[in-house]
Amino acid sequence: MSGLHTASTDRGDGLRTALKASSGHAVALGVLAIVTLVLIVKLLLNHPFALSDQPFPDAHEYLNEAYRLAHGHGFTTTVRDYPFSAHARQAVNPSRYPPGTAIVLAPFSLFGNYPGNVEFGGRIIVVALVLAAGWAGYSLRGWYAAMISAFVVALSPFAMVNTQIVMSDALGALLIVVCVPLMKVRAKWAGYVLGLVAGYGIVCRESGVIVIVCLLIVVQGRERLRVVIGALGPIVGLALYNWSTFGVPWGSGYGYWLPPGFPEYSLSNVTRHPWPPGGQGFYQSSLAPFHLVQQSHAGAIGPLSNLLFYPLILLGFSFVYGPPLLTLVGLVTAIRTWKRREARFTVLVAGLLTLFYMANYSQDPRFLAGPCILLTVWGVVGLVMLTRAAWDRYGEATLNPDASMSRARS
Repeated sequence: MSGLHTASTDRGDGLRTALKASSGHAVALGVLAIVTLVLIVKLLLNHPFALSDQPFPDAHEYLNEAYRLAHGHGFTTTVRDYPFSAHARQAVNPSRYPPGTAIVLAPFSLFGNYPGNVEFGGRIIVVALVLAAGWAGYSLRGWYAAMISAFVVALSPFAMVNTQIVMSDALGALLIVVCVPLMKVRAKWAGYVLGLVAGYGIVCRESGVIVIVCLLIVVQGRERLRVVIGALGPIVGLALYNWSTFGVPWGSGYGYWLPPGFPEYSLSNVTRHPWPPGGQGFYQSSLAPFHLVQQSHAGAIGPLSNLLFYPLILLGFSFVYGPPLLTLVGLVTAIRTWKRREARFTVLVAGLLTLFYMANYSQDPRFLAGPCILLTVWGVVGLVMLTRAAWDRYGEATLNPDASMSRARS
């Protein structure tokens, strides 16, 4: 009888412990949800920088192109992209950049006043990126990973800056991050959507080719064919635009605007330093603690070569994408779970894009937004896994020490 009474008491204690733990989880998730929602509202309400303070020619062209595209002038720009180009004398020219970002922003220019309407579209993209990070976290490790991932990304300097300027970086990152939760969807249509999303990444920036390659490596069988079919539309559309505008399917606005032989990508860029003033200025306070930026008479310069700069950004030696070293935790977590295709995709994208941008003619942490935000999510997943393991081992003893002691005695 005493044994039955003890077992009944233990079951009652266990039930009370479970209810106490579940209510604690609900409160914690509720607080995270509320704080994240407040941050999202703040991102939406952020006031953009004056156009003269936004990156030139990037932001100026994206705004101008979106407006012209929506109002029937085609994908063209009136911005004098490069003043020393022979084309600068023309009133209307093709853009230096691929059309993907302008296509997404164009509908926003149909409502409200320009350029505020298009800038609001840019903020919507940043919010979508925050939600995509949360979706990726949920697909990998549940609600805690979802809420914390969204919170970290919403609070990051990258998100804050990109609500104040109009660039392609948040959209490019969004199209990479959303691939992970799409890979968890087992329906046939998900393969086509996955290909469409990755293919559209190429329409936004040339490095999207690497994302497609990584996807084709990690998916298998008929799903690989579905990814290819989904990606064909955007890629063929971009090739036709390039062919009709620049004479060859692989042409681009960089070749149109910049001098012949300009080293947009070159091995000489890998070891070059210091770097002239550029995008480092927008993230100067996030880079300075790790000596990745220095102030000169002309502005913020990069003292390190690309060979060092981009790996350090990827591994979390800055505050640009959240707490320092969180992406390193994410990389370790993804490598430890290599058997999962989402982990293989993340590691491949992170490694190959880092190598790709080492050869770029400029130096800017924004180029690694996609892989860094993915690794941030994986970092949160790793910390949630560690916390869960610690809770399973020590949590019940903390909440109900009497039940734990009686179980140990029996």
